[in-house]
Amino acid sequence: MKSLIASVSFCLLLTLVSAPASASVIDFEAQAANRGGNLTGIPDSPLTIGIATFTGGELRDGLINLPADETGVYASEGLFGSGETNPLIIAFATPVSGFSVLVANGDSQNQTYTVSDDLGDSTNFTLALPGSLNNAARTVALSGAGITTVSITSANASFWNFAIDNVTFSPVPEPMSAFLALGGLGLAFWCRRKRG
Repeated sequence: MKSLIASVSFCLLLTLVSAPASASVIDFEAQAANRGGNLTGIPDSPLTIGIATFTGGELRDGLINLPADETGVYASEGLFGSGETNPLIIAFATPVSGFSVLVANGDSQNQTYTVSDDLGDSTNFTLALPGSLNNAARTVALSGAGITTVSITSANASFWNFAIDNVTFSPVPEPMSAFLALGGLGLAFWCRRKRG
């Protein structure tokens, strides 16, 4: 009986240690339902979804005149209202890896954006709008593990207008889980030796 318990414990712990954390995707569909497509300048901030907290923007169920993303988004603009910010900030309650985000340009001109994290990784890119409305969005990935904060910034500091969508990330496994699993493996090994 002890060997059966030890074997089951060993298999369970091995599964816990080897199982990768599943990726989460936040697409704002449920949160932005029936919010309309025109920006109001009134923020939904802070907005917490799972382990992610978004600050500086508002929910829209599809931005008017932005065919690059006609689904639920979290957007920020600097023309109307007073509560929205540039940059938009995403803070994670626990460290993450595998981060990516879709950034959509809502400005009437080409704009340069920067996506950066608290680990020092960043990506700069320009989104063209005139003549290419359908291509005014880009998915940007940051490769760091242990990210706790990400900022998305428009270079247009006065009258920015942009949105984010499809925020993807995986929680980084906590070190304590690995220590517990190793302790369980040691216990299973000790039980086997004691039996034999």
